[in-house]
Amino acid sequence: MPLAPDATARAIRVDATSKKVVTTRFGDIAYAEAGQGFPAVFLHGLGQSAYFWRHQLADLSDRRHCLAFDLMAHGQTEAVPGQDVSFREQAAMILEALSALDVATFDLVLNDSGGAVGQIMAVTAPQRVRSMVLTNCDVHDNWPPVALSEIRGAAQEGKLADMFGHFVHNPNAFRAPGSIAEMVYEDADFATDEAIGINLGPIISSDERKAAFNRYAGMQDHSQLVAIEDDLRRLDMPCLIVWGTDDVFFATEWAYWLKDALPGAREVVEIIGAKLFFPEERPDLFNTLVRRFWRPSSGSCWPSSGCSSSIRGWPAFCAPHPLPGR
Repeated sequence: MPLAPDATARAIRVDATSKKVVTTRFGDIAYAEAGQGFPAVFLHGLGQSAYFWRHQLADLSDRRHCLAFDLMAHGQTEAVPGQDVSFREQAAMILEALSALDVATFDLVLNDSGGAVGQIMAVTAPQRVRSMVLTNCDVHDNWPPVALSEIRGAAQEGKLADMFGHFVHNPNAFRAPGSIAEMVYEDADFATDEAIGINLGPIISSDERKAAFNRYAGMQDHSQLVAIEDDLRRLDMPCLIVWGTDDVFFATEWAYWLKDALPGAREVVEIIGAKLFFPEERPDLFNTLVRRFWRPSSGSCWPSSGCSSSIRGWPAFCAPHPLPGR
């Protein structure tokens, strides 16, 4: 039986009032940060924002300088009008933003389409990426996922942003049986009114923002990731792959594709029953795995919460895998 979501997990406030902005040629890029030390960069997926990583910023900031960015067409990031918001340009934007913040090297933590952006970052600037944590995300030619076809079609027709805007004013529709929340969370009620407003409100804040969001969801294609396959297979940084097994968008087979492609990846860690947005819904479990990956010499291998029965692949993952510079 799947574990209950981590309802009591620590979180920090991540909204328009708490974010900072760095200016790039792509526009004004919003981000949230917490902690000190070696930088860790967190990238969210479609229809989310830096808010997605609020539990990680709270819980992992004792180990890292955590930076969670709003991708272009999301959150408080204001891209220049007409900006290309493809995965490739998003990757270039994040790299430029990090340079502007004097962040030379960093760890990556990725989910959903943020995984596509992070993979492109890693092959574009492998000397800057020290490690990657990849959760359920776009992989190779699995874009668009079959389950996303209706959403992508609405985006191509210029309607998706307004459809998502409807949820801001009617959040119960987002959580209704068969709606989006059930596809991405084990418990649809995890998508609170506050979360829906924070993530989806900015998408409909202007006609330009609506158009950018529709481009992001509707105009991507898998050629961007297929083109980097050979470069992925040459990467040597340590990689942790953690995958929810009940994701309707990115089946577990894609986790194993990544494992085979990335020389620095060990066994896939499967989270039984988890869906696409499990790092947000199950932060205690996910954060335990990330801590163990970042600091392999620290403490016991098994999670302290007694949740090992919901994890497949954890014992093999526990083998030593020191990060460069440690």
